[in-house]
Amino acid sequence: MSALVPLRLIAITGLLSFVSAVPLRAAPIGVPVEVSAVKFSNVRTPGGAPGNWYEAAVALQVRPAHGAPAQMVSRVRVSLLLAFDLPGVAGAGRRTEFHRAEAECVALEPGRADVRFYLPAEIVKRDQLHGDPRQWGVEIAVEGKPVPAGRAAYSGNLASAEVRQAFQRKGAADSAANDGILLPQYLTPFAAEYTRATPAFVRRGGR
Repeated sequence: MSALVPLRLIAITGLLSFVSAVPLRAAPIGVPVEVSAVKFSNVRTPGGAPGNWYEAAVALQVRPAHGAPAQMVSRVRVSLLLAFDLPGVAGAGRRTEFHRAEAECVALEPGRADVRFYLPAEIVKRDQLHGDPRQWGVEIAVEGKPVPAGRAAYSGNLASAEVRQAFQRKGAADSAANDGILLPQYLTPFAAEYTRATPAFVRRGGR
């Protein structure tokens, strides 16, 4: 029997190691909006115009609270932060380029909703963008209140809350130089695309 004790200890130790390695949990029960997936792709410009734009499609799972007006979630703000690893300029070392944008949905019905963002064809060509960014993260707020992030809201290399917070701080500081380049769908040539799967957005200041 004594020989079984080390085996049990090994099994328990392995289980604890596995649990401690889990980077992100699903959003808590009762969260009204959760990121279910983020997909990145290069897409042709509508109307046959030359060049490819870079599309970031954020899929949301919407669960209105019981008794919510018309069973909808109102004022859902989606903030996207991207970090690309790019070659240095004039022989310098590699650099990280940040892009940030947000869009606020008027209201979302239960089920899936998609919020899309785009980088223009000129940026795609200049920086040779394709595939996933090196790092990325999505923050959600409902009626101005932040919603806890689930496992699908960040790239896999942003494993802990501390790392994600550092990424957001760095992005907030460094993305200012690129303000207005990453755009929500309604400010791009894709505004009339995906008509059956595009929510209405809050527009402010003529934007």
